[in-house]
Amino acid sequence: MNTTNVRPFRSSTARSPMRALPSTVLAAVASFLLSGLIFCSSQAIAASNSDDFNDNSKNTAKWGTDRTFGRAALTERNQRLEYTCSSPTVKDETARPWVLTRFPYNADWEIQVDTFNSTVPNQTFQVNSVGIDILSPASDQIYLELYSSALGSLPSRTGFASECLTGDTTIGYVDQAGGSGVTNGAVRMAFNSATKVITVFYDLENSDGYQWVQFGSFGLAGAGGADGNADWHLNDTNQFTAFISGFSDFMTVTSGQMYVDNFMETGGVPPSGEPLPEIPVGTFQFQFPTNNPLLTRIASIAGNYQGVSPTAFQRNYSVDVAQDESGKLAMMGTMDGILDKDGNSQISAGSGTVKTVNGEPTVKIKGKFTGTRDGVGASFSGNSTAPVEVVDVGAGTNGLIGTGSYSSKVGGVPFSGKNLPLAVAAPPGAVDNLQQDWSLQLDISRKLIGTKERTVASAQLVLPDGDTIAYRERVVRYSATRGYSLSFTRGTNLTLNPAKIDKKTSIAIKRLSFTRQGADWQPTNGVVTYQFLGQKGTGNLMDFLTP
Repeated sequence: MNTTNVRPFRSSTARSPMRALPSTVLAAVASFLLSGLIFCSSQAIAASNSDDFNDNSKNTAKWGTDRTFGRAALTERNQRLEYTCSSPTVKDETARPWVLTRFPYNADWEIQVDTFNSTVPNQTFQVNSVGIDILSPASDQIYLELYSSALGSLPSRTGFASECLTGDTTIGYVDQAGGSGVTNGAVRMAFNSATKVITVFYDLENSDGYQWVQFGSFGLAGAGGADGNADWHLNDTNQFTAFISGFSDFMTVTSGQMYVDNFMETGGVPPSGEPLPEIPVGTFQFQFPTNNPLLTRIASIAGNYQGVSPTAFQRNYSVDVAQDESGKLAMMGTMDGILDKDGNSQISAGSGTVKTVNGEPTVKIKGKFTGTRDGVGASFSGNSTAPVEVVDVGAGTNGLIGTGSYSSKVGGVPFSGKNLPLAVAAPPGAVDNLQQDWSLQLDISRKLIGTKERTVASAQLVLPDGDTIAYRERVVRYSATRGYSLSFTRGTNLTLNPAKIDKKTSIAIKRLSFTRQGADWQPTNGVVTYQFLGQKGTGNLMDFLTP
C-alpha cells in the first residue's frame, strides 16, 4: 500500500537555517514564497467547490433531489449531513446528487468527504455504509464507502470498500477491513484523464489531517486499473455525476450515528450535454388490437365443437379440441353411427398443430380411423390445412377455407382425393372458440439488490386461451439512447394446478423508450416479438398500447 501525506505544511520547533541570512535576502525569499503561496492558494480555490454543511440547510444550488428507497434519509443538521433510518426494511438507501458541477472525462478531478460511522450491527444480517458514488451517462458506477457490517459473523467489523460496475456486472471490487476501531474516516476518489483510471483512497482517522492510503484503482477505457478494467465507451464530452450515498440493511440508524462532512471536489466543471438519464419506471399495459389486420395474430382454437356433418349423411358430432403451449392439437369426440374397432363411441378424432405460416395462424390436422360406420367396416386417413380465420364460405355463412387430402374405405369400397379445396361451415360456437386477443402487463421499478439500487422488470402475460404466465423479476438496464431491451422466458403458468414452467412462451421487447408526461412515463417506441401456442409474431409495440 502507498501512503500519501497531503498536508502541505507541518509545524516545527527546530531552528530555521534562514535566520543566519542577511535581512535583505530574507525579505526577498519571504516575498517570493509569499507570492507563490498566494498564487497557489488562489488557483486551488478557483478550481475547487465544497460544502461543510455548517448552515444546517440544504443548498439546492449544489445538491439535487435525493433518490430514496425504503425509510432512509439524508438530513443536514448538527453542521453535517446525517444518514438516518427509522423502522428499517430489508433494504434502505438514499443518494443525494451533486449538481453544481460534473466531472469531465477529458480532465483530472478529485472528490473527497469525511465519513463517520459509530453503528454496531449485532445481527449477522445487518450492514450499513456511507460514502460517495460516481455515475457515467449510461449509469455505470463506482462507489467508495466506509461500512460497518456483521454479515456472516459476529462481532461486527468496519472497513472501506469500493466497487466498479458496468451496468449490473461487477468489474472490480476492493475491501480494506479496518477492524473495529474506525469511526472518523475519510474517502477520496481521483481521476487521471491521461490514463483514464480512477484511484480510490481512505484515511483511518481524519481528526489529525489526512494521511491517504491508496487501496484500489479501476480503468475506464479497458486498461490501467490494478483491480479491474472496463470500457465505458466514453468520449471527451462526457461527464460523471457524483452522489453522497448512505445505505442500511435491517438497521435502525439514529441521528449522530452515521454522517458525512466537509465534501470537497477539485476539477469539477459546469454541467453540459445530456444530464444523467432518469430511469423510466411504472406499470404499463399492452393488448393485442384485434382490429389491426397488419399484425400477426396468434390463435387459440381449443374448445368443444358440436354440429352436423356437412355430408349427405348429416351426422351429429361433438369434438373436444385441446391445444398445448407448443401449438399441438389433440382431438377426441363422438359422431352418430361411428364406433372404433373396439366398439367405443368415444374416438380419437385426430391430431395436428397450429403454426404461423406467411404471417397467419394456420392449422394442420391429420387423422386415422379404423372401426365401423353404421355397423359396416370402415377406415380413413387424411390431412387438411387451413388458415385460422373465419370467412364467408357462401350465402352469408361463416366458416373455414383450406385444402385437404384423404383416402378411405367403407364396406371395401375405396374413396380418395388430393389437395381438394375445402369450404366448411363453422359449427355453432366455433367462432366463440377462436380466441386471438392477449395482453401483457409490464412492471418496471427501482429497488435495492444487495447494497445497491437496481432497475428491475417483471411481466404477466394473459394468453388467448386465458392462461396467465408470470415472469419473475429480473435486473434490466436502461440506456438513454437505446432504451430498454427486455426478454422474458420460462414463465410460470399460474392457471394450471399445480403451476408449471412454460418453456415455449416468450416475450421480447427491444428499444423500448419513454417520454415523461407529468409525473408518469409514457412509452414512445419499441419492437415486440411474441411467441406462444406454437405461433410467433413481431410488431410495433405502440400498436399494442392500451388507451
